[in-house]
Amino acid sequence: MLKPKHTPVVFALLMSGTMAGIVSAVVVIINTGLDAGTPQRWLSSYVIAWPVAFVSLYSLKDKVTKVAEKLTNPPS
Repeated sequence: MLKPKHTPVVFALLMSGTMAGIVSAVVVIINTGLDAGTPQRWLSSYVIAWPVAFVSLYSLKDKVTKVAEKLTNPPS
């Protein structure tokens, strides 16, 4: 089992993997249609999208969290 200190990395891996999978599937289907070659096209897209999504999510998480907090917390 991983240690709690690894939670941010595990979260980023899981979230980016999920989102990259969904978004790449939608984009592939919209751009090329749904046929027998879709899974291969999706996988080719996914192996590029996941690392990009992971690096983006992990590197921007603190900045995005601050913006979200400003948008959701009333001024003091």
